[in-house]
Amino acid sequence: MWGTCLAAALACLVMGIFANWPVGLAPGMGLNAFFTFTVVGEMGYSWQVALGAVMIAGVLFFLMSVTPLRRWMLDSIPLNLRIAMGSGVGLFIGFIGLKSGGIIVANGATFVSMGDLTNPETLMAALGFILIAGLSVRNVPGAIIIGVLTITLLALGLGFVEYQGLVAYPPDVSSTFLQLDILGALDVAMVAVIASFLFVNLFDTAGTLLGVANRANLVDDQGRVKNLDKALKADSSSSIFWCFVRMRPSHQLC
Repeated sequence: MWGTCLAAALACLVMGIFANWPVGLAPGMGLNAFFTFTVVGEMGYSWQVALGAVMIAGVLFFLMSVTPLRRWMLDSIPLNLRIAMGSGVGLFIGFIGLKSGGIIVANGATFVSMGDLTNPETLMAALGFILIAGLSVRNVPGAIIIGVLTITLLALGLGFVEYQGLVAYPPDVSSTFLQLDILGALDVAMVAVIASFLFVNLFDTAGTLLGVANRANLVDDQGRVKNLDKALKADSSSSIFWCFVRMRPSHQLC
């Protein structure tokens, strides 16, 4: 958690000061499953080597961003597809949230089915989802924060959540800080892994960036993103920094 907070804070500063974009950055979820279950789980690489592959992909990603290549790729995407990419990323993240909250569960026959709403944690998640969705539909400012705080206070009052204080010291960082293995990732067998990290990150961040830019009115009449070059450089440079604190590449939040 400390790594997420530290990396997100620095990345947000870069995006705000350098690119002057009102957009937050944090470790993205698009590559988490591939990193954990495929590269480390099925292929058998250590997380240090996998993180080295992410570092190499991040450097390539940055080089693409400082040249006209990445902007050209984004500008060549039709407006309808840009909207669809942003919507798709949102649905993907929403699906993960519903699964994490226990609202939906895996089912062998139908793939997905409703979770157990009699479970207190699942019920709190469902109430929070409904509250945030309702406030968002009514365009209430701070709908997400209001929903999170309301459900947190409700859970505290009902005894579902235990108060553990407001401030905590970060854990020992020596086991993860600067532990990426770049030399181990410089293997012929890792070329496909690095390419996968690069292109999934490229199109995942493209969908998120375009979706957030449209939401924040950062596009012109032709649907092209304003001040895109600096935003791309800020985004891609933060993708390199995540690797030093054992994080996957960054994505735009809001």
